[in-house]
Amino acid sequence: MSAGIGRYLGSSVLRKQLVAITGLVMVGFVVAHLSGNLLIYGGPDVFNAYAQKLQDIAPLLWVMRVGLIISTALHIVLTMTLVLENNAARGRSYQVGRSKEPRSFATQTMRYSGILIILFVALHLYDFTFASKTGPGSVVAGLNDGKSLELFGLVWNGFKQGWRSVIYVLAVSSVGLHLSHGIQSVFQTVGFNHERYTPIIRKASIAVGVLVALGFASLPIYVLLAKVPFGV
Repeated sequence: MSAGIGRYLGSSVLRKQLVAITGLVMVGFVVAHLSGNLLIYGGPDVFNAYAQKLQDIAPLLWVMRVGLIISTALHIVLTMTLVLENNAARGRSYQVGRSKEPRSFATQTMRYSGILIILFVALHLYDFTFASKTGPGSVVAGLNDGKSLELFGLVWNGFKQGWRSVIYVLAVSSVGLHLSHGIQSVFQTVGFNHERYTPIIRKASIAVGVLVALGFASLPIYVLLAKVPFGV
């Protein structure tokens, strides 16, 4: 019994299952984050009420953030391990094995879009997570009698800067690409390949990636085009 458990713990089967689980964790985070961000359309009161709820569970929120970081790191390491194992089993390099197959745009740009996302996350945390929620950056000219609009004000003023909005749109487009590619990769990693359902999964993953990217990108576009926020 113990020998069987030991083999399972050291098997590629467990690693594939962990890749799938950690991938789902990241997809869940992206969807949840988008759902919260879309509340900006409800106006300052709605958006700040959501932000306050997150602050009320700050300790739990940091546990979730640490869990996300661990899941992301584990996902990357395990995926690389499985790829190397597959290459060794085939007896040829991954690049040689893939050279005759057309690669998707997401696959070809994965390295560069990944770097863009990492830089964006750093800027995003600096702008909205660690910045003062009641400082001058949260005051929107002409609104709320010159008083702070808290996180809503930070987001609104941030997106009013065109260059930040451009970076945001490029970054979330990369997130959409990664999400689409990641969903497909999870199914491939766990060995799911069906003549009927695999094409459906591929199309669904593209749709999810596009919808997520459009959802995030709509935020800076809305702020740039709107003179006055909804709900004011």
